[in-house]
Amino acid sequence: MNLPAKFVIIIHTAGESCNESADCLIRVRDTQSFHMDKQDFCDIAYHFLVGQDGVVYEGVGWTIEGSHTYGYNDIALGIAFMGNFVEKPPNEASLEAAQSLIQCAVAMGYLASNYLLMGHSDVSNILSPGQALYNIIKTWPHFKH
Repeated sequence: MNLPAKFVIIIHTAGESCNESADCLIRVRDTQSFHMDKQDFCDIAYHFLVGQDGVVYEGVGWTIEGSHTYGYNDIALGIAFMGNFVEKPPNEASLEAAQSLIQCAVAMGYLASNYLLMGHSDVSNILSPGQALYNIIKTWPHFKH
């Protein structure tokens, strides 16, 4: 991973969301197993995942290259909201957690202060992060379509 990262890519897992930490931990493990067993990745694809419980879960962390977005894996932090956000947006707790994570990344030097934020669909032909979540992130600082 080339640090500081130049981009943040917001993703949704497109699966079920979780509202309690115990359920979110299961979702993280299930996602990791799917990525490793079915997609033949070395680990979970995302740097971090965000649950509807307002908690950020570590994927591969700050320094390991993710497998979330072809062409951006070595220069972008991939943050995945757990759930499907095509029609209904994530709750406020998860949105605040993701924004705090991004601010922390800048403060700790893992993300460039002039980073660009994009939805997964901005760089891949995919529905992620879902239109409802996309409508929110396009109002966030550093958003670039």
